[in-house]
Amino acid sequence: MKKLMFISSSRADYGLLRKVILETKKSKKVKVYVFVTGSHLSKDFGNTIKEIERDGLKKNIIKKKILDKHFSEKDISKYISQTIIATSNMLEKIKPEKVVILGDRYELLGSAIASMSHRIPIAHIHGGEVTKGAIDDSIRHSISKLSHLHFPIHNKYKKRLIQLGENPRTIFNFGGLGAHSIKKTKFKFKYDLEKELKLKLDKKIFLITFHPTTLEKDKSNYQISNLLSALDKFKDVIKIFTSSNFDHENKIIKKKILNFKNKNINSFFYSSLGHLNYISLMKISSLVIGNSSSGVLETPSLGIPTVNIGNRQLGRIISKNVVNSKYEKEHIVKNIKKALILNTKKLKKLESPFYKKDTPKNIARKIISFRCDLKKSFKDLN
Repeated sequence: MKKLMFISSSRADYGLLRKVILETKKSKKVKVYVFVTGSHLSKDFGNTIKEIERDGLKKNIIKKKILDKHFSEKDISKYISQTIIATSNMLEKIKPEKVVILGDRYELLGSAIASMSHRIPIAHIHGGEVTKGAIDDSIRHSISKLSHLHFPIHNKYKKRLIQLGENPRTIFNFGGLGAHSIKKTKFKFKYDLEKELKLKLDKKIFLITFHPTTLEKDKSNYQISNLLSALDKFKDVIKIFTSSNFDHENKIIKKKILNFKNKNINSFFYSSLGHLNYISLMKISSLVIGNSSSGVLETPSLGIPTVNIGNRQLGRIISKNVVNSKYEKEHIVKNIKKALILNTKKLKKLESPFYKKDTPKNIARKIISFRCDLKKSFKDLN
């Protein structure tokens, strides 16, 4: 029986990866392991390992805590090195045929390095993208170069992987998992969300996630302060904040949001909503605001207006439902107003550039069946 090891370090990658894991688990030819680390095991980020367990994967989970409450350049190096060691130990024990990684977190780079040293092929999902404002950009490309099987979500990203020297025969665009998931999800009703989240959703909803822009050092205080000042201009609105990633300056952002919440009625903060609650809230929101990848990758499938702030997502394909904004307060206010008057009927008819049929099933089948060659050759452009 083949052994496959999926690696997840945060709510963001698991929310996209979960359907592939569940599809792969259906195969009688495969034994699935889920190596769980990173912010999944942090109380401050909602102990999101519980979401993986609720998906019926409790017996498949192997977990290793590496993060503590500290965060600096030195700490990132420490977390990467700890992930290398932890992943190496798991690989030595399990000896999987392939490792599956989604995205661009620094912990995942550690897992990719360990897999390389153990001569275990890596399947990488979401390669070939560009996000100029974050260190994730370099990490993503590094993981792609360590990988042997690729699943970009758009042909533009496929071409970029080829430009990086990857063999076209190892690259498969089956579409975006987020876009597919939204098309196939049975969303929660509003009253169920109200009951679970203990709030009344009787006004317009702004769903807000703001992450540190990690290549813009010492800017988070300025950026989140401007965003909160802009949001303060919209009084009769429910503002639901979710926590930022465990990155440089995330504590600055969280402290500012909690202060804002405590001073403003109809403002709420959640360390983690859970994937289904998050996209169900997204569906009934008037506006998604911030700099999360979900605002760019997933909202087009719902036709929800989005204000994308700053440079964190700069370089990604942007759909017509997304309004880009600078960091200045006046610019954010102007673009929130602009997004609120977009024609929602037209937006609902938008086709997501990332949607394809049977995305998780096709990725799972290819991961199981594809024979990877560890001897990678660099494919030069003609």
